[in-house]
Amino acid sequence: MKVILVASVSYLPSEILFKEALLLEQLRQVTQAVSFADGQQQKLDVIVAEICRALDVEVCSVYIADYQLHQFVLMATRGLNPESVGQVKLGFNEGLVGLIGQREEPIHVQQASQHPAYRHIPEIREDEFNAFLGVPIIHQRKVLGVLVIQQKAPRQFELDEETFLITLAAQLSTILSSSEINEWFEQPPNEYFARIVRGVPASAGVAIGKARVLFPLENIHSIPDRQTDDIEGELTKLGAAVKATHRQLEKMSRRMQGRVSEQELALFDAYQQILGSKGLAVEVEEVIRKGFWAATALRKVVQKHLNAFKLMQDPYLRERANDIEDLANRVLAQLLSSPHGRQKIEPGTIVVAENITAAMLADLPANDIVGIVSLKGSSTSHAAILAKALGVPAIMGLEACPITRMDSKQLIVDGYNGQLFVSPNQTLVNQYQVLLDEERQFAQELSQDQHLPNATRDGMKVNLMINSSLGTDSSRARQTGADGIGLYRTEIPFMQLDQFPSEDVQACIYRDLLQEFEGLPVTIRTLDIGGDKQLSYFPIEEENPFLGWRGVRVTLDHPEIFLVQLRAIFKASEGCEGFKLALPMVTTLEELNESYRLINQAFDEVEEELAAIGKRVTKPQVGLILEVPATLFQLKSFAKRVDFISVGTNDLIQYLMAVDRNNLRVKNLYSHFQPAILRVLKQIAHECEHAQIPLQICGEMAADPLASLLLVGMGYNELSMNIGSLAKVKRAISRFELSEMQQLVAEIEAFETEAKVRDHLLKTMEKRGLGGLVRAGN
Repeated sequence: MKVILVASVSYLPSEILFKEALLLEQLRQVTQAVSFADGQQQKLDVIVAEICRALDVEVCSVYIADYQLHQFVLMATRGLNPESVGQVKLGFNEGLVGLIGQREEPIHVQQASQHPAYRHIPEIREDEFNAFLGVPIIHQRKVLGVLVIQQKAPRQFELDEETFLITLAAQLSTILSSSEINEWFEQPPNEYFARIVRGVPASAGVAIGKARVLFPLENIHSIPDRQTDDIEGELTKLGAAVKATHRQLEKMSRRMQGRVSEQELALFDAYQQILGSKGLAVEVEEVIRKGFWAATALRKVVQKHLNAFKLMQDPYLRERANDIEDLANRVLAQLLSSPHGRQKIEPGTIVVAENITAAMLADLPANDIVGIVSLKGSSTSHAAILAKALGVPAIMGLEACPITRMDSKQLIVDGYNGQLFVSPNQTLVNQYQVLLDEERQFAQELSQDQHLPNATRDGMKVNLMINSSLGTDSSRARQTGADGIGLYRTEIPFMQLDQFPSEDVQACIYRDLLQEFEGLPVTIRTLDIGGDKQLSYFPIEEENPFLGWRGVRVTLDHPEIFLVQLRAIFKASEGCEGFKLALPMVTTLEELNESYRLINQAFDEVEEELAAIGKRVTKPQVGLILEVPATLFQLKSFAKRVDFISVGTNDLIQYLMAVDRNNLRVKNLYSHFQPAILRVLKQIAHECEHAQIPLQICGEMAADPLASLLLVGMGYNELSMNIGSLAKVKRAISRFELSEMQQLVAEIEAFETEAKVRDHLLKTMEKRGLGGLVRAGN
């Protein structure tokens, strides 16, 4: 008996493993086939056909949720009446399909007609099918549809079949979500349907304008759909680019002769053949003649070939897709090297890109940009911070969206609610134009507060500072009534250059800053790179960059970089007093002590150097930016050693909530109104007051008029924000007495959710007639 048991145990796992491997391969084949299908309907048809084949079932159907009419619509089937596709509709509370949608979980029955929720629909001819298994298709907590398989004989579907469907549905949810948005671009604008793409509100405001898609010049997949009237001109440009690529390949082949094998050299011959008279170039010419820009035509042809290669079973042939892509990028580089390839911005433009970077924004004509849309990023990314400083409405972290097809389309950017309207109807444009006009009127009203002091209604002074990245001019800062610079981000000049700036270059930048704001306090943050702030010439590649090498950790590991910056700052401060030095990402006392050692070394060197020519420099106050939770629990020790504490809420929230602020899947958790965040901020204020150490807050939370009421009520009397938000924050705090803000802090302690905190603050603001500070319109 024992021998039999051992034999059984040794046999079953291998059988199960083989079956699992088979299902995984079938799963890969299904998802791959779906991903390469064109359009949503073709994707759905491929899904039902492939599932029937993979699971050997008689029926597979997909029902898609229609949230406007609150129903599920049969959109694809294999095995049921094909004429019922698009015709059969079940309410969200009807039938087994509706029950799956309500429960958001699989339902498995051997005899479907006997289930209480079963609804008989004669036209789909499912009477003879008894066994039923359905699973929901869910994307970001939203049921997109229901996937169903059926069989004639009453049977219990196996657990691995159910697991297969659940896994497939999870993978299909992303594909279908993207496909749904893609379908919008195939349909003409509709007076009754608004095409909305949702993202993260990154910079408040409303913008109406024409999209201009920016793209990296070396990536064929990033090229937008762009039309042209100059077909002959585009054909000429293509011909020149192909010839230049031929010459480039010939040079490469000659250079590699004798260094690599004949087999490897043959790759260059293959490239030349692909570009030949009957190759890739001919297909691209055909697309250009249909009215497309040469780069767009190249992308369309190449993507078609890439899809074909990737569907091939032979690994060697699949790898040839990489060769096609490499060749296409070479031709693209030649196309875009000419003047016609430069990315132009015209007045009234809404800039759209996969990832808007701070450096990209710095290179664009800011006066011509009315809105910003970035597929990646968050409300606290550097690009978002710059957008706020420029006063440009922005949305970031969008849902899956084909931005390459947005070029030249009219857009509406709602930076309050994180909504992007694509090719909006005239009714919607008119509605937002009214809001835009009201916003401009409200901005003029806010400008009337400029001469008023930055204080609460009962006269308590609150220092309203600005965060500066691009050397915001002092005249604008003084016009808004700013009390100084609460945070100068030194990394932006580093990001705009192709190498580390020299000591002299940095000294010029800092001297201009200090002279521009002479008479006002200025806090300079030392170099803070890492995370989402990268230097092209000093790349930091990490699996988890926000928990890695960033801030003071980098500069302490590279004292040669840190000392040059410190010397430049001290040299620039000659004759200027009242500036402060802030250290980012300080986590331990050892880091603080080592920072002080280098600060003292640099100061002594500069002091001695300037003394030799009869000049003097004053040592600044040194503080730390509290953004790591560990620092919070050592606050008493740090308070003995620094001159001030500046709370950086952007990262502090990220670390306290365990939320990557650039991860769209958890973006709803990232909020400064989370009760845990508010309690921590109150604790910091209490401890700093007890330690009698100056306290300020420099994160984006300070720029929120709602949050500013709580911060002042907690005891933060110095708020540093983007210059575009200062007038709104000033208006908010000037309409409340300190005791009222303290009462608000006490009231929100009773709320256990972020939504209740926010709702209470919104109602409070509306009661004071200040709703225009936090929403569109007056």
